[in-house]
Amino acid sequence: MSGKDLANYLEQRVAMLGISRSEVARRADISRQTWYRLLSADLTDAKLSTITRLAEALETTPLHLLRLYLDEGVDRVHLNGASNDAGGFLARTLETPANRVSPSGN
Repeated sequence: MSGKDLANYLEQRVAMLGISRSEVARRADISRQTWYRLLSADLTDAKLSTITRLAEALETTPLHLLRLYLDEGVDRVHLNGASNDAGGFLARTLETPANRVSPSGN
């Protein structure tokens, strides 16, 4: 997992939106402790619901945050069907035409 990549993105996104860290935690309805553990790359077991609420609060997509968190971008995973790990499954699932998301989130 790449908690550092996610933490860097979170910091940049908060600055870009011009909101406080506390406001993000409030909007996402997550504890300040969880939020600060994400920001310090100290959380290795974030719940999908946390990532989803955080994405909404930061006006981005859960998929984008998951890719950063899992450090398994589709471009770095072999999609030959041989991988049985969670990252490979996620990548194969995301590569199906019905699930493709543009980089802008549209």
